[in-house]
Amino acid sequence: MGTGAGIARDGGTFAIPELVKKTWSRFMRLFAWLMAANFLMTGSLAHAEVFFLQFGKVEGDKRIVEVIADPASASTDPTRLADIGKLQAWSRTDAKKNSSPLQLRFKSNHIVGEVPLSFEGPNQPVAVGVVHQHRDGDGRAHNLFVKSVKGDPDALNQFPPFPEMALEIMPRFEEDGSISLQVLHHGTPVPGIEVTIRDPDSKNQGTQPEITLKTDSEGKTSWTNPHDGTFQAFARIEADGSEEAILTLIYPLEDSGTAVLLHKVAVAAKQNLMGPLVLFFFLGMISKLIKSDIKFPAEGYQLIVVYLLLAIGYEGGHDLRGEANLMHCLLPFATGFIANTLVAILAVIVLLKVLRLDTPNSCALGALYGSDSAGLFAVSMALVNSFQLPKDGFMAAMLAVMEIPGILVGILMFQILSRKSEKKPASAQLQMERAPNSETVPQPAVSIIRRGLSSMPRTIHSSSFDKVSGTSEHSIFSILLHELKSPGIYLLLGGILMGYLTVSSEYERTRPFFDMPFRGVMCIFLFENGMKAGEQLTSLGKGVWKLVLFGTLFPLAMGVLAIPLAKLIGMEAGSAILFAALVAAPSNIAAPAAMRMAIPQANPSIYFTTGLGISFPFLVVLGVPIFYLASQWVY
Repeated sequence: MGTGAGIARDGGTFAIPELVKKTWSRFMRLFAWLMAANFLMTGSLAHAEVFFLQFGKVEGDKRIVEVIADPASASTDPTRLADIGKLQAWSRTDAKKNSSPLQLRFKSNHIVGEVPLSFEGPNQPVAVGVVHQHRDGDGRAHNLFVKSVKGDPDALNQFPPFPEMALEIMPRFEEDGSISLQVLHHGTPVPGIEVTIRDPDSKNQGTQPEITLKTDSEGKTSWTNPHDGTFQAFARIEADGSEEAILTLIYPLEDSGTAVLLHKVAVAAKQNLMGPLVLFFFLGMISKLIKSDIKFPAEGYQLIVVYLLLAIGYEGGHDLRGEANLMHCLLPFATGFIANTLVAILAVIVLLKVLRLDTPNSCALGALYGSDSAGLFAVSMALVNSFQLPKDGFMAAMLAVMEIPGILVGILMFQILSRKSEKKPASAQLQMERAPNSETVPQPAVSIIRRGLSSMPRTIHSSSFDKVSGTSEHSIFSILLHELKSPGIYLLLGGILMGYLTVSSEYERTRPFFDMPFRGVMCIFLFENGMKAGEQLTSLGKGVWKLVLFGTLFPLAMGVLAIPLAKLIGMEAGSAILFAALVAAPSNIAAPAAMRMAIPQANPSIYFTTGLGISFPFLVVLGVPIFYLASQWVY
């Protein structure tokens, strides 16, 4: 009997025709091909080649998410796409909120969904879960639970499981760079289950294409991604049917830093510009530019200032009460005081040497920039709170501490520079003494800017200032004592003290009065400030471009430099923005009042216009968002 010619049966043999053998062989090959095709068409749950998720770019206020069929699963087959299209999807962008249904639509060979985002834009944490249910030819149920996450790892760690997903792989991103993967079945950890991790880019990266791990008693296993790229983790449970969970991770988890930061600063600028605080400021400014007959009662403005300063101090004092160790506040206080002292000195030097402003106006204007602004502090606080940035409890106290240096520097530098003027040539001195009790009044045709830019200081009445030195009769100590007793400093420090001393239970009772109306009262305050700025803008003349350059570039540079300084002394990211605002903003309450008394020969129109009409709106619209951008780079 030749080989393969027959089969033994009951002790005998019979021959199988060659045609039957060939037919049988072809039938078996066809059966194997059909089984393989069916395996691909239904999706290999063992290797999770049905589909996977990936996040696309941010378009406006939405994050694109794509459900992509693997090419090995015949993703271009319309029947297969229709089957994959029978999906249910959910998304989550906030750990404290429930997941929301996600609508999916077809696009080419993949399915697209749009996840709504808030102001955080590209860096907002996002988790998407998709459920695919189908049955094979035997009627066995196959449930596939696919998930992907993107965003800040710390925020993603706070996300709870999707209640809609029976089987889920929960990632936790550890500080050492590893990832803890926990398998949950109906919310219960699954111990001893295999978790397979695939690396599609293993050939290019020289890494293992697939590794298998096993969960411990808590249903957890640990893994570290060897490189940036796409990774898929799979876990499978077999019972009457099969359930498989797939977690897609695409590294880096966050979008590029530049794109995120540019988006954030654009959102912050828009939020500030279109926020009620800025809009009310410009409403007041426009009212004066169009010469509307609106008058703001002085008593009403004083009441508003009293409320705002007490509210800021009261909340800050309560936050300060929560500080475990008040000693660590001394370094920020000292740093803030020194920083604003240096800012005031630098401002006076720039105004004298670069802009060629005269001594009284240089010292008065420099004093404003060496102090701070409660208005800009409140605007910055609103942005910090809206982005939910951490901040220190002593920042309201910093507002009071950093108000004082500019006033002291302005007065001291004016006295020093005025004494130096005594050494001028005798001819110039005699010329000044010819009219000891007179005041030189410039011609009305000359603008306030050109008056300030004149090199010869105006003479003043001898009743207020010394004839020879031109310095005020008020000593530096009397001015300082006066400022400590001034309404602005007194109310702010008093509010801080009251907030610090008040017990928590009583603080909560009074908090609604100082918290809820605050933004509304700030709108009225800024409306009045806008009216005042509009009045000053109408008096500008030639040479205003110098003040515009100084009023925009100088405070912006000082604020940006303050960000790394804040990080160096251990401030939180939100506090760094507030610190930058305190360093950059010119005073609009205490310092102008002090300069009117200490340096009366300085022109109020110059320092009011520059501080309130130029710097304040610029810092509100662009400065504070740029400080936020700088803080994100530094932190």
